[in-house]
Amino acid sequence: MIENELMNLARNHEYEKILNQYQEYAIASIAEVADFLRTEDVYKVATKLYQHLLKHQQTADFHYGIGQCYGKTYDYATSLHHLEQAFTTNRSEGANYYAYVLERNFLMDRAYEWYQKALQNGYGEDLWTLSHYAYFLEKYNRIEVAEQVYNEVLTKNPAYTWAVKRYAVFLLKQNEPTRSMQLMQDALQKFPNNPFVKLNYLEYLIIRGMLEEYNEYCQNLNYEDLVLPFQILIDLFDYYCNFLLQGKTDNVKVNSFEDKVKKYKDGIHRDFDDLTDLLTFKNGDLVAWRRLIDALLI
Repeated sequence: MIENELMNLARNHEYEKILNQYQEYAIASIAEVADFLRTEDVYKVATKLYQHLLKHQQTADFHYGIGQCYGKTYDYATSLHHLEQAFTTNRSEGANYYAYVLERNFLMDRAYEWYQKALQNGYGEDLWTLSHYAYFLEKYNRIEVAEQVYNEVLTKNPAYTWAVKRYAVFLLKQNEPTRSMQLMQDALQKFPNNPFVKLNYLEYLIIRGMLEEYNEYCQNLNYEDLVLPFQILIDLFDYYCNFLLQGKTDNVKVNSFEDKVKKYKDGIHRDFDDLTDLLTFKNGDLVAWRRLIDALLI
């Protein structure tokens, strides 16, 4: 076989063919494709490749790669198992993600230590790192510093939509609902064509229990004109609002949702923390919710 054919399959989203054929390729080619798929959010397929690679060679890079894949598919315990092995050496690359996974495993003091290492070793200007550090500081009860870091991120890039949403939710928790709503509405005005801003606003309305406003905003989105991944997320939000939050299920809608997801050949990774927390508080069906989230991953 031509050595770069596996990468061609990856670029063409031929994931089933990759899973059927990857063992025929050299380790270096498999590693290259695994890394590529990880950057493309194709975490489950990449995980299979890293598992194969680790059977042949135990390297820090392979442990880091599979560790990040497990983290991105919400299996934080297994992620930590591999990242611990990746960071047994004096490694700084990926320290920001290691800090994040330590946080997700509630190892907060160690997470703080590794966020500091990341910020001091190449990640001090990285918006992903800074915004996740701000979210960590919320949980670590460093409220004033958390707000400073959120503001720093949004000063660097006002269009960094995840930080806008997280800062708005932060303000809600600080009993500042007016400032919180203003932040979200300002983002809509500044970036009217950014679909992530619109999705975040929908999620924000759910978090606040403003379901009438949610339905009204949905009706104005021109759903049929949206690209498939955004239709999928709106379908997910709709099912969450109209069924899961109400303690109801609809297997026909679930099957239809899963069929639609299959038509989209890429994965969708997103922060669902707030919706999961809300459903937990409402004693909702977390198993059904996690099934829907898992369907987004490939």
